[in-house]
Amino acid sequence: MLAQSKVNTPQDASFAAFKADHDDVVHDVEYDYYGKRIATCSSDQRIKVWRLKESSAVDAEMTPEWTTVDSWKAHDGSIAKVAWAHPEFGNVIASCSLDRTVKIWEEHENEPLNSGRRWKLKATIADCKAMVQGIEFAPHHLGLKLATCSADGWVRIYEAADIMNIANWTLSGEFEAAPGSKETDQLCISWCPSRLQPQQLVIGCGDQNVARIYRLNANNQWTAFEHLPKHLGQVTDVAWAPNMGRSYQLIATGCKDNHVRFYKLTWEDASKTDEAVRLAQTAAGIAKGKWRVELASSFNDHQSEVWRVDWNIIGTVLSSCGLDGTVRLWKSTYLGDWSCCNVINSE
Repeated sequence: MLAQSKVNTPQDASFAAFKADHDDVVHDVEYDYYGKRIATCSSDQRIKVWRLKESSAVDAEMTPEWTTVDSWKAHDGSIAKVAWAHPEFGNVIASCSLDRTVKIWEEHENEPLNSGRRWKLKATIADCKAMVQGIEFAPHHLGLKLATCSADGWVRIYEAADIMNIANWTLSGEFEAAPGSKETDQLCISWCPSRLQPQQLVIGCGDQNVARIYRLNANNQWTAFEHLPKHLGQVTDVAWAPNMGRSYQLIATGCKDNHVRFYKLTWEDASKTDEAVRLAQTAAGIAKGKWRVELASSFNDHQSEVWRVDWNIIGTVLSSCGLDGTVRLWKSTYLGDWSCCNVINSE
């Protein structure tokens, strides 16, 4: 497994390979908010938490060194994804699995390291009728919410009833994003992180070869609004970029057609649309405005299926990985032109 200390930039990044010590395929690797810990999950049904050695975190010149904090059997099937909650809610991890459950884990720091007891199961959510393929916590300004998507095409959103006691989660919304989905179809999900926008999600919709943006309409129902066009295969991952002062939003997608795509979203108020569109939106109970979606860039540098895309914490660098065994880092010029700035090989 390859990891990097988040104190580094793509130009001076220091990488280190270390043994994950899982007994099967590793499906997901997730940094915590501060970039000092990593959670990994695998088909061996275990979750491992790793910590960046203090000296590596302080000195950017040192090769990062990661050590295990704990490891435990978390599910009765392959674990597809893990996700960290924002630290204001404590040390909380969510996981999802082929066993059709989502589990919430909380760290108990009084337990010894690597005891297998440090992370306690707080809640098990078993509403899904198919494999849960994706999970993501909402931006913390929306509260402690978790979105899930499953192979049957359904998206469900849960909210902790009491952030001081995360044992109880209520279903606050559900909708079918990809009707007719099969177990082999891939769904993926990402929240809009902006405080200045209403809560909304971008969802990759399986064999429909499209990603759609969902938000609440006037009737408080999750509704598909805009779509991200020109995918020629299943969308394998979506990532909505953090917005640091830009006048527009960015979404990146990975696809089985071998492409990484960048979409530019510009909000148009209802007052700027023509009268017929405005009246139709009002009649449908739609928010007073819409995104103007533009395909900013598209690249097939991986020349194979793209598996994952993810932004850095300020939304200026995108990483992508694919079947070619490389991680590619992407940056934009001041003119908005995207290009690959670094390639990391697994050897």
